[in-house]
Amino acid sequence: MSASPPLAIDILITNGTVLTMNDAAQVIPNGAVAVADSRIVAVGDTRELQAQYRPRETLDASGMLVMPGLINTHTHSGDALFRGMVEDLSLEDWLQKLWVVESRFLSPETVRWGARLAYIEMVRSGITTAVDMFWFPETLAEAARAVGIRLVTGMVYFDASTTDGIEFERRNTLARDFTAQYKGDELIVPSIQPHGVYTVSPDHLRQVGALAQELGVLLTTHASETRTEVRNCIRNYGLTPIKHLDRLGLLTPHTLLAHCVHLEEDEFDLLAQRGTTVAHCPASNLKLASGIAEVTKMQRAGVQVTLGTDGPVSGNDLNFWYTLRLAATLQKTVNRDPALMPTSQIVHMATRDAARALGLDDQIGSLEVGKLADVILLHIGRAHTTPAFDPYALLVYNLGREDVDTVLIHGRMVMRAGVVTRLDENEVLKAVRGLEQQLQAFIQDE
Repeated sequence: MSASPPLAIDILITNGTVLTMNDAAQVIPNGAVAVADSRIVAVGDTRELQAQYRPRETLDASGMLVMPGLINTHTHSGDALFRGMVEDLSLEDWLQKLWVVESRFLSPETVRWGARLAYIEMVRSGITTAVDMFWFPETLAEAARAVGIRLVTGMVYFDASTTDGIEFERRNTLARDFTAQYKGDELIVPSIQPHGVYTVSPDHLRQVGALAQELGVLLTTHASETRTEVRNCIRNYGLTPIKHLDRLGLLTPHTLLAHCVHLEEDEFDLLAQRGTTVAHCPASNLKLASGIAEVTKMQRAGVQVTLGTDGPVSGNDLNFWYTLRLAATLQKTVNRDPALMPTSQIVHMATRDAARALGLDDQIGSLEVGKLADVILLHIGRAHTTPAFDPYALLVYNLGREDVDTVLIHGRMVMRAGVVTRLDENEVLKAVRGLEQQLQAFIQDE
């Protein structure tokens, strides 16, 4: 009886060290990943998969690590336009200066180029999914499609005069429209994004929380980032930001809180009880001198913690590898315990835990049959990554964005051998440099 002929597929990644991030924490030397119709159809030994499949294209990952794409759970993409413009200030003063520039300079057209620039930078860092809180979500969706990145985004809520000029009541209508348009989209995941307790009133926060639950989408907001924010919230509402949000019904398993640097002792258990996730952003917390979040204490209480770069004007950098390293080393040092935050745990936070927080763990976060092919290939045979005894240690302490070779998102190659494939990167850089000149003139006129 003759053997079955090889099955036709789109892509076969071969000869790599495959870090699956599956339940068994399986690492496959000389491994392969088969991709067809945007999904992973097989993960296993290279020789076995080569015998089973006939790919339209083969990617030789010799000397490379093959793993799930990284997931950035908090950023503000359009602020890439203002990188280095607002420096050496506390968060509150920093925001006041930034908001003036944003309100006078941002439009759908300028945000289009800022977002494209940020998404290119993220793809180059191996980020395949990002949670992006910024103005003009329709423009963000368009930019994400152009680059090919998976994006969680939606209507941003502020009470004060806003950059987009949309009144609160109209925002709810547009949020419904955005969700209806993109629910089930292959790349765009709708969400609801009130900025914070100090920019959105209690009544509006309550309404927004109810809307997120009605629409069945993620709600993300900033919370307890600085001592000043906590102090002002207590003064205005009699509660800390965490307890204020809880009283308003916003702490749920479908809520993602950015920062949570300053928590009271009983709030660790409260977040765990509510099933609320925290996006830890160590780079911006350090740069703005906001503090160091007690991530280890959160995790011991049962809080799910993920990782974010924050925006490219607060941390100046969308380099997720820097975030991984800070997340690991800060907790060890602050707690004076080198056993804390083992490297495998850090990689889980950036992949599987993040996917679970976004409600996408059945789709992304690990290399398993049936999941979407969000895959990155990284060089591990260079001087700074040799020898390669432990792939998790390499990921957290050695690898960087310069090692990211190829990126697949939804089964499509959005970067191949270091070249972004879906749009002209030089065109984006040229456009942003033109905006930079306009900004320089704007600053001089101020």
